[in-house]
Amino acid sequence: MRNLKILFITLVLVSCNQSKETNYTQHNLELLTVVDSISQLMANYHYNPRELDEVAYLELEKEIQKLANNAETKEAFINGFNRLWSDGPFSHVRLAKMGKPAEEMAEFIDSLRVGDHSVSLNWEARTAILTVTTMTGVDTKERVFDAYREIDKNKAETLIIDIRNNIGGTFAGIPLIGHLMKDPIDVGMFVSRKWWENNTVPPKIDDVQTLSSWEGWSIKTFWQDVQQQALTRVRFKPMLPYFDGPVYVLISNKTASAAEFTVDAMAQLKNVTIIGETSAGEMLSQKMFDLPYGFQLSLPIAEYYSSQIGKIEGKGVKPDIEINQSVAMELAMSLINGEELNETIVTLQKELNKIEEEPLGSETIYLFGNMNDWGKKWDASPRFEYKGKGIYETNILLKKGNYEFKIAPMNWDFDFGAKPNQEIMTLGTETTLIKKTGSDNLKIELTEEAEIIFHLNLSKPKKTTLTIQD
Repeated sequence: MRNLKILFITLVLVSCNQSKETNYTQHNLELLTVVDSISQLMANYHYNPRELDEVAYLELEKEIQKLANNAETKEAFINGFNRLWSDGPFSHVRLAKMGKPAEEMAEFIDSLRVGDHSVSLNWEARTAILTVTTMTGVDTKERVFDAYREIDKNKAETLIIDIRNNIGGTFAGIPLIGHLMKDPIDVGMFVSRKWWENNTVPPKIDDVQTLSSWEGWSIKTFWQDVQQQALTRVRFKPMLPYFDGPVYVLISNKTASAAEFTVDAMAQLKNVTIIGETSAGEMLSQKMFDLPYGFQLSLPIAEYYSSQIGKIEGKGVKPDIEINQSVAMELAMSLINGEELNETIVTLQKELNKIEEEPLGSETIYLFGNMNDWGKKWDASPRFEYKGKGIYETNILLKKGNYEFKIAPMNWDFDFGAKPNQEIMTLGTETTLIKKTGSDNLKIELTEEAEIIFHLNLSKPKKTTLTIQD
């Protein structure tokens, strides 16, 4: 009987192992099916099939095949895929779990309202400072229109447009530039695979002069139209009220996609000065496609050529005055106040040299939490100031209550949050934080209203601490 029991246990263990191996193999076979579907979608819809024959793309396909063979979960495959494509041969390729079918996603984007953090208008004397953080959202477009009416009503003499943290989106750039123009201008064209199927050289602005310019606000319609024709003419028209004063546009190497062709269009206006860093060089139009097993792929269906500088993808838009984006606002304000450019740059460079000694360099961090709707009310998000010796501080008046929060830059590339099971903080007690994307929320309970100081210590490379004091 004992021998029979041992045999039975052995058979059960073997059966379990085979079942596990079968499931794992089936999972990877599914991922390989997804990879084949991605390759087919690229072959059918990519804006220029010739780019798919280049070594960089072929090598990346091999890496994705390896990933499909080895990834143990869907999440691991998605994360690995997007990491590989972050350095890919062209931009606007991204894999995700399907939330809505691609057809519904287009309609969703057309009606999306992103919230009041997308646009803000502030004033410095007679200078209007218009900050736009995305080109997506029906409400973003509306807020840009409203901002220009406010700028006109208050008779602004100078305008600063800050799109340093704008990674693109849809069509909010149209009113952003439309109110700066007196006359229509051809700014460029979108180029689809239909052009490259019949041509070997890039188009010129003369090639679109007989075409009607594309007009509208629907990304769903745009995706359809841009694929049906070889070239899509982009021509901006004036909008009222017109602002004719000096304009300073602030950009960074994070300014991307629809924000880039907006900057390029602004660069063609005589009263516009662009300050900051060369933009990201990620100017393509992407569309979403459904994949087997609950995946969804975004891939580029058209590229963009500027009438002034040609292809923006991989190159970016250069500023008129190149300087670290962290001091672009200070430079613009100095010029508005009549200071000499060269002297200002020398002064700012001294500040930059100090910034480079900071643990986070030029990165600006904020306090985000339920007290400011996690940054949606971005102008109510306290900004940390560098105090020297690795110390950053900010303060905020908080009412009695329970608060959850983290510390992060505006783009959330990383965040400082709680270590596992260490989220509760108390006043006056030093707490060790973890720096990563998606850390746990920190928590604190206040028994009465108080002015709170957040003291972040980055003086030790491998240990970040936070102390909260009243």
